[in-house]
Amino acid sequence: MRRVFGVKKDKEPPPSIQDASDRINKRGDSVEDKIKKLDAELIRYREQTKKTRPGRAQEAIKARAMRVLKQKRLQCY
Repeated sequence: MRRVFGVKKDKEPPPSIQDASDRINKRGDSVEDKIKKLDAELIRYREQTKKTRPGRAQEAIKARAMRVLKQKRLQCY
């Protein structure tokens, strides 16, 4: 019968509460790091828009900043 149905596999023990909370905290820290990087990028784009004259270059910088804002919004929720 083992040839037909196979052998039961050993199960891993379920994670403890401490393991689960550590994993959640680690995930939260990584999200915070990503948000900090996006904030730094937004500051850089803000400075660039102040220095450039109105026109295509400034519109391109604004478009990049909008993409970063959308990424930030997705990371927050």
